[in-house]
Amino acid sequence: MNIKTLLTRTASGIVYVSLIVSSILWGKEYFGVVFSLLAICTTYEFHKLTNKQDGVRVMPYLGALMSMLIMCSYNFGNMIGINLADISYIYLTILFVAMILDIFRQDYNPINNVAYLVFGQIYVALPFVGMAYLNNINKMLLLALFIVIWTNDTFAYLTGSMLGKHRMCERVSPKKSWEGFFGGLIGAIVVSVIFAKVTETIFSLGGWIGFAVVVVIFGTLGDLFESLIKRTVGVKDSGNIMPGHGGFLDRFDSVIFSIIPVIIYIFIYKKLFYNI
Repeated sequence: MNIKTLLTRTASGIVYVSLIVSSILWGKEYFGVVFSLLAICTTYEFHKLTNKQDGVRVMPYLGALMSMLIMCSYNFGNMIGINLADISYIYLTILFVAMILDIFRQDYNPINNVAYLVFGQIYVALPFVGMAYLNNINKMLLLALFIVIWTNDTFAYLTGSMLGKHRMCERVSPKKSWEGFFGGLIGAIVVSVIFAKVTETIFSLGGWIGFAVVVVIFGTLGDLFESLIKRTVGVKDSGNIMPGHGGFLDRFDSVIFSIIPVIIYIFIYKKLFYNI
């Protein structure tokens, strides 16, 4: 990696981290705007990516529109007077319109298109709603989720580069190793211990360590799943919005896969230790 590439990668990484951290810390309205836009862009990118497959031609703007509706209704529903029932009707209408449009697009498989449209909502949009939900519960937990993932990625890369010999899933991601996985896990646990010392949340020290384990396991699975998608369609990066870092999916793949397990972990932890 030459100096110019390194500087570009570093600069875009700083912008990305600053955007995420500031949106979490500066209030729900700012968070709602930023993460709604991120959900829209990530969904659009996902459909552009899957459209590279033969026989799949989802209209990306429909998926983006659906993500916009669900994110805006969750973040701003009370403010603008929209409830879940209203959004459900609009959601179903968009799906109905998509099915009608696909009837007349005879060169593609309409079942595939509708299936990918729905899957885009499950894979991308709903996890972004989960991020908004966790932000409402305790924004420090959402911030910790991102920081643990970033730490895991960094330590996994460094450890894997120096010590990696045993491949985790060579068919999907040839460079990922078990040494890198455990190196990332150790780094994530260290960061979680720091969070236990400097923040006040429902978690004890053991709870924070469990949090790190859940995030690393499912974050790694999310990374592998996105690698599988990219390998299926024959691309290296999901996009090029961030120089040196790829696209939106490349940045959010681990968060997307880990957010729901983290929320479930929080519920179980509350039930076991707080009986609430």
